[in-house]
Amino acid sequence: MTSVPGQALHDQSLHNQNVHSQSPLSQRPHGQSPAARRPRRPAAERRRQILAAARTLFAERGFDATTTRDLAAAADINDALIYRYFPDKHAILAALVDEAIAVFQGLPKPPDQAAVPLESLLELLGTGFVNTIQDNLDLVTILISERQALAGDTRFVEFVDDAATRLGRLIDATAGGQVDGQGEGQGYLTARAYFGALIAFVLLQDQLGLASIRQVDAAEYVRHLAQVTVRGIT
Repeated sequence: MTSVPGQALHDQSLHNQNVHSQSPLSQRPHGQSPAARRPRRPAAERRRQILAAARTLFAERGFDATTTRDLAAAADINDALIYRYFPDKHAILAALVDEAIAVFQGLPKPPDQAAVPLESLLELLGTGFVNTIQDNLDLVTILISERQALAGDTRFVEFVDDAATRLGRLIDATAGGQVDGQGEGQGYLTARAYFGALIAFVLLQDQLGLASIRQVDAAEYVRHLAQVTVRGIT
């Protein structure tokens, strides 16, 4: 049967309308991109996402090798939005240092007087310190590897020095060692060596990969280190 020309035009029009209605583009408001249709996230959440991306990328690639475009992609935001929250990449790095300092300052400080045996106190402090480093290894990696980019930010080492000073005074009081006119004795050196050994343990095991050759239990290491430390001063 021969089709009527008017009917053919009508059928073609219906077909075009059906195709148009099924097209994804027809469901999108005019001029609106998929990114623009994402739900707007709170500013605090976006800032956290940028910092979370920076923690990972700075630790893995390094500060200099990571671009703001890399950070934006990892945080799933437009790269221009980064500058709404941070004036530059160095400000992001400084914010990560703020996070690290807040984490370590949350640890219990060595007391002025020990209510428990020194060995138990060392084990308690050491366990908390090691666990915190392991849980924030990316931040510690950034603090160590980006010393040049941090340009003299000494807050982390000041924290370690303060902890060693407090613990050193307690060691001196417990061991009855001689102190100088400022109340400092050999205990500071012992405490600093103790904290240094804890940091070295985590970096060797988890960062440099010694755990792949010989796994050492962290709790056992801290317990042994506390015993050796007390044995050396008594």
